[in-house]
Amino acid sequence: MQAFSLFQAGSTFQTVIYYILDIISILTPILFTLAFLVFFWGLSKFILSSGNAAEITKGKSYMFWGILALFILISVRSIITLVSDDLELGNSTEFPLLPTEQVSVNLDLDSVREY
Repeated sequence: MQAFSLFQAGSTFQTVIYYILDIISILTPILFTLAFLVFFWGLSKFILSSGNAAEITKGKSYMFWGILALFILISVRSIITLVSDDLELGNSTEFPLLPTEQVSVNLDLDSVREY
């Protein structure tokens, strides 16, 4: 099983760190997007609920939690960047641990016909 090969006896601490950094780099944009969506959901509730105090309070709460989530994400990402730079783990990996697929497109512009 490929999924559990990371935790076999031959894996090193650096391999585990690379694997964790790969997972964090995948999750970060997803979490940023969710935090922005929560903030804008609260903003829309705040704007569209004119006169309804309970809905305005809910909107303020969503905006607060969205901003707090963004702040925490930026802080954690900055700490991870500082630690990985300090340990020289930044872009020094020679192999991706998670499966990635690279697509190369060869555009031959000379063969394009003009209509």
